[in-house]
Amino acid sequence: MASLPGNAIFYGVLIAPGFVAVMTAVSLAAIEDDIKQFVLLVWSLVSSLLIDALFIGAYQIFVEPITSFSQFQGILFDPAFRIGYILVIFAVSLFVGVMYAAAILIDLPGILRGIIQAKMQVSYSRRQPWENYLKHADQVMVKTSDDQLYIGDVSGWSRSNRQKELRITDPHRYNEKEQEFEPVGGPEQLFLNDDIKRITVLKTDQILSIRERVWGGMVAFGSWLDPRESWIDPRDSGNQPDPDTE
Repeated sequence: MASLPGNAIFYGVLIAPGFVAVMTAVSLAAIEDDIKQFVLLVWSLVSSLLIDALFIGAYQIFVEPITSFSQFQGILFDPAFRIGYILVIFAVSLFVGVMYAAAILIDLPGILRGIIQAKMQVSYSRRQPWENYLKHADQVMVKTSDDQLYIGDVSGWSRSNRQKELRITDPHRYNEKEQEFEPVGGPEQLFLNDDIKRITVLKTDQILSIRERVWGGMVAFGSWLDPRESWIDPRDSGNQPDPDTE
């Protein structure tokens, strides 16, 4: 019978793969949500069960059937610590983590949510409306809390229910006297939550997301191109947007 330290190592080998897979997915997918520890624990345990089942299934197919729990314990530690099997389990954990990350990056939950909600009157997205609104925004006009208008190219914005922040490059401010947008004088400008009164998207950057490219590639190669629409930049034209337009 295995000793207590041996049992602890054995159960550690059974449980650890799920944690490796989940943390790999969180790292590769750059998840910004504050995930609850309980949720991470549940996903890790479920992933461990999945990875262990895959290992046991493969062992039974390629080596021999497993008829008892003690036999499975002996596979990893009898007659000695099987480094090869441990490395296989670790590699499978990384692979599962990469698959999780890929599913997150192509927004597989969003795809499934869209299929389920296709016939429903009310649809729901975990990131609406802030992130979805700016998802393809290339150039925006920001009306600040002091009723100033700014135009710039979107370079970043906050996500995942955090305090709203928006960063633009090549910022221009509307001069009411001259009735035109003038350079602010810096390469970037940051707007915080209390600064933002309204955001108007002036130009959309329709570079396809990973999910859209995967689905579009099934239809035509042309879906991978960047279909930018031609438009007139207000900073390069006398046709300025009406600052009083809501």
